[in-house]
Amino acid sequence: MTEIRAIPLWALLLSGCANVEPPSVPPDPAVAARVKSLSDSDPCSDAFAGVLTAYRIAPDRLSGFDLPPVSRDHPGLPLLRQAWFKLSGGGSLVLGYDADQCLVTDITPRGGAALPAIG
Repeated sequence: MTEIRAIPLWALLLSGCANVEPPSVPPDPAVAARVKSLSDSDPCSDAFAGVLTAYRIAPDRLSGFDLPPVSRDHPGLPLLRQAWFKLSGGGSLVLGYDADQCLVTDITPRGGAALPAIG
């Protein structure tokens, strides 16, 4: 009987690992311009700017951009990447995204950065 009771607990624990796509809105023109400038007009810059706008990240808070290199070992699979936006107050916001579709899949604060609440 113990095994049956453990199943709902495992389901609850695993559901906490599910990823929720971050919100996106039409990008603020100033944020979009800053993101394009920092990212050398990356093809997904509008998608990045839309998510950063949804979280009310002001353009002057964005101080740097890093896109670590990747190799395409499995050409048939989506290319999942991370775009690192350095913040002027310290820390970074990391946007995980599908580079083929420019779909931002998650956003994570790093290095002491805080992600503002939405709403």
